[in-house]
Amino acid sequence: MFFPGFGTILNAVIMVITGSFGVFAGNKLPNRIRDISLSGLGLITIMVGVESFLDTSNAVIPLISILIGGIIGSLIEIEKKLESAGEWLKTKTYKNQNLKNNKSKNFVEGFVVASLIACVGPISILAPFKEIISNDLNLIYIKTGLDAIMVFIYSGTMGIGVIFSAISLLIVQGFFTLLAIILGNSFLNDSMINELTSTGGLMILSIGLRLLNIKKLPTADMIPGLLIAPLIINFI
Repeated sequence: MFFPGFGTILNAVIMVITGSFGVFAGNKLPNRIRDISLSGLGLITIMVGVESFLDTSNAVIPLISILIGGIIGSLIEIEKKLESAGEWLKTKTYKNQNLKNNKSKNFVEGFVVASLIACVGPISILAPFKEIISNDLNLIYIKTGLDAIMVFIYSGTMGIGVIFSAISLLIVQGFFTLLAIILGNSFLNDSMINELTSTGGLMILSIGLRLLNIKKLPTADMIPGLLIAPLIINFI
């Protein structure tokens, strides 16, 4: 580790690079191929969410975590703020162009969806903790590879907004890097990690439903649930 947070910065830089390649490649594809690819991504995302949810030892824990986290998130309007950030980034990106053209119509949705996928998984929390506590970058290298593939594919189907999810990742993983520095190795045990994974699985499942245009759930508002799940284990 060169300095605290090095892994997160590397993660974000690789996302920008692969996302840029994805936008270039995606522009070469017909819309029908991009649409079917996005449907396939939605199906895979749902199955990843289901698989992650099965890590729970008690389904009530992720349920309570989602409910409490959702209430907290809706009160502070995380989803609304994330979408507003996407709109602001869009106006800056297409400053001298018509914002209603085909190139920008998926900007906000791409930004929001990619930000959620990059940030709601348990690795987003565990990787910064391992980097700080164990001086181990292996997990964040794995996440960087996964995010690189995700951003490449999603930017090809949803456009340049996906690339800006690297900013969301810097904020979220930067927060957990700081938290790891403060808490040290006294925070997460195996049971906490399992319930964190399960709660994140429900959020990933909701992203899949969104990609398939089945139901647009306020997944970002549920993010505080990732902190609630380990706390529940700590008190039972």
